[in-house]
Amino acid sequence: MLYIKNYKRASGMSKKAAAGRTFVRQVISFILIFAVLFQIPVGQDIEAAFVPDVEKVYSDGVYMVNMDTGVVIYSKNENQRYYPASITKIMTAIVVLENCHDLNEKVRISYEATNEFWEGDPNKTGASNAALEAGQTNISYLDCLYALMLASACEGANVLAINLCGSVEAFVELMNKKAADLGCKGTHFSNAHGLWEEDNYTTPYDMYLISRYAYDNVPKFMEICDTTSYEFPANKYNPDGYVKYTTNPLITPSSDYYLEYVHGIKTGSIDYYYDKDGTAHDGGRCLVTTAQKDGYTYLLVTMQAPYFNEEGKSYNYAALDHNNLYKWAYGSFVYQTVVNENEICTEIDVEQGETDRLQLVTRDGFTTIVPKDLADGQESGNSGPVQKKMTLLYENVVAPVSKGEVLGKLDIIYQGDMVRTIDLVAAKSVERSQVAYLTDRAKSLTDTSWFMPLVILLIICIIVLFVLLTIRRRRLIQEARRKERRRKRNGFN
Repeated sequence: MLYIKNYKRASGMSKKAAAGRTFVRQVISFILIFAVLFQIPVGQDIEAAFVPDVEKVYSDGVYMVNMDTGVVIYSKNENQRYYPASITKIMTAIVVLENCHDLNEKVRISYEATNEFWEGDPNKTGASNAALEAGQTNISYLDCLYALMLASACEGANVLAINLCGSVEAFVELMNKKAADLGCKGTHFSNAHGLWEEDNYTTPYDMYLISRYAYDNVPKFMEICDTTSYEFPANKYNPDGYVKYTTNPLITPSSDYYLEYVHGIKTGSIDYYYDKDGTAHDGGRCLVTTAQKDGYTYLLVTMQAPYFNEEGKSYNYAALDHNNLYKWAYGSFVYQTVVNENEICTEIDVEQGETDRLQLVTRDGFTTIVPKDLADGQESGNSGPVQKKMTLLYENVVAPVSKGEVLGKLDIIYQGDMVRTIDLVAAKSVERSQVAYLTDRAKSLTDTSWFMPLVILLIICIIVLFVLLTIRRRRLIQEARRKERRRKRNGFN
């Protein structure tokens, strides 16, 4: 147990005032301890303000994170709502993978799952598909997931939703519940495939939360969306079976945008969409990918890249953005260890202990990612983008102290923002010294406001006792002398 030793209490302070100051100190200590205990969690993203060294970022919304450190490398309109198109299917895949108990189970392909694409709605006509046929019975949940994530099959999304939940509406409820559980604030799904509907929207940041969750927590998700081709079983129009290929140019070796270290995740595109009045609006392209190279891992979400170039021709600006941003990131950033685990940071005084000094060390280490030029500057002695600020909970402590006991905190400040708080803990245990304890207790008595009055009172008591004993002694002597004189008068010699 820790005790705060108070050296500054005024000798003339009233009990009420002393109690008030003690209460204030307790409140302050509680606040400090609360701040240390409820520090920024390891998984929380660290905002940064890096400017990509690329000719242009075409996507209107961007969120790019170094997944190893949580540092946001680049963001742009990350909380703006956009129509997600087929990156909606990332959430569709999550719901299926988490709720389907047997992916090899066969599904029923009903007309309910396919009819909406043939009913004349301009926002549904010509939807991407995997050539699944109504009435087909040799397709499994797993086949439909590959259709969903590789070929961006919209009928595959409906088939999965209806077979898993009985209706698309019930499935969409699970999608929205999952989004809320993941902390998405700007997301609402109204279908499972992402074709345009007014209330089907999300943000780059929310889509990062969804994709990061799938990457970290959903088995088989990355295996499926990182596959480039898949063979589907035969149906009426494909009696020998057939192969579908990924729509993602970043993982397609023949593509101009191909990068061998990129993995998954999902494309999305709408050329035009029509509002409820039938007015046409320009759509856009969305893309979510991850990349792993040289020990660095990134996740990149882009939304609302132009669908057409200046000449009115289809052009994949989303893929161009991903290609450029990954090349920039891998050429520009390095890891930097800010503080190591168990690193000695300072010492504090210990009262009544077997030793009078105690080292404080960091409970955890912290590594972040910084631009190469800034890291080189910091190694050369410049301040750099990362600073450390130390705060002690107590100026000194009273033994006993346990190893690992929290005695302070170390704030990591990155580009002016506090991004992590690390506990400073006792490097070893310090037992109480009985000699030091008794000496200190005795010394503390002399610092109290009532000590001198007590000493004076004690001296007065001793003097009074001495006087009384002296008087009593004299009376006894006088009484003895009187007895002796009486004895002599009575004839005793």
